[in-house]
Amino acid sequence: MDEWLKNEQITTFPNKNENEQQQQQQNQEATNSEEVALMRVGPRLYDLIFKPYTFKQWAKYPAELGPEVLARIPVRNNHDGRYFSDPHQALPKNGYTAIFEKMLSSPKITVVTDTDYFEVKDKIKCKRLYYTGPVDTYFADLGWPKLEYRSLSFERVVKDNTPGFFQPASVVNHPQATDVNGNEVDFTRIVEYKHLLNQTSDKTIYFIERSKDGGEPYYPVPNDENKNLYKRYQEMAEKEEGVTFVGRLANYKYFNMDDAILNALELFDKDTKDISKTAT
Repeated sequence: MDEWLKNEQITTFPNKNENEQQQQQQNQEATNSEEVALMRVGPRLYDLIFKPYTFKQWAKYPAELGPEVLARIPVRNNHDGRYFSDPHQALPKNGYTAIFEKMLSSPKITVVTDTDYFEVKDKIKCKRLYYTGPVDTYFADLGWPKLEYRSLSFERVVKDNTPGFFQPASVVNHPQATDVNGNEVDFTRIVEYKHLLNQTSDKTIYFIERSKDGGEPYYPVPNDENKNLYKRYQEMAEKEEGVTFVGRLANYKYFNMDDAILNALELFDKDTKDISKTAT
């Protein structure tokens, strides 16, 4: 496997001059996601898997996206089917909903739903605001261009007479552009939640995911244009007194769940550092 992969991998690119190629080989750094994939798995797997899947997910080819997009995907030479290789991985015993219900079940916390923050912000009085929405929406009054996001649609399917499972794993990705009959495959993955909590039922429910523009923002689009625009918004955010911008949308950065929780905890420690010193 290692020898085969070594023969597949590409380390030089014809569109770069000799100095750029030498510098890239020394640093082992890719400048976009296409180069990441070619350096890791070569052109055959890139064309079969990474290129069509990336276009379905982002409506952009890997060469149009920063290297961090495909750098997240592990390449292994063993039979470990996990997405991450962290030694400890788990889901909350009672699910994420229970975690947030417990955190918010305090008489000092008021939860308001179906409310646009920007319509009520002048009525809210607080010492510090933790903003988790799109950073460009917060600064919309500036009239700057909007940052680009991708959203998802979820098609819910209930399958009767299925005591087992619809598919072999909880999440099955579909990177191909077409199926064996040449029909378009416009979805990116299917998630069957029955796997996750060892549920037993004569039915199963799965969701077919499709990526799209518009709708609720899920994924920041990491290309040079958006990165440079975000830097402008970031400069404004750093000047905003009494506001902490936290999370994927406010930081225009993809966070895995563990990273999102760590980011929140670290920001809390930073914001309460002076308070804890006073208390001691």
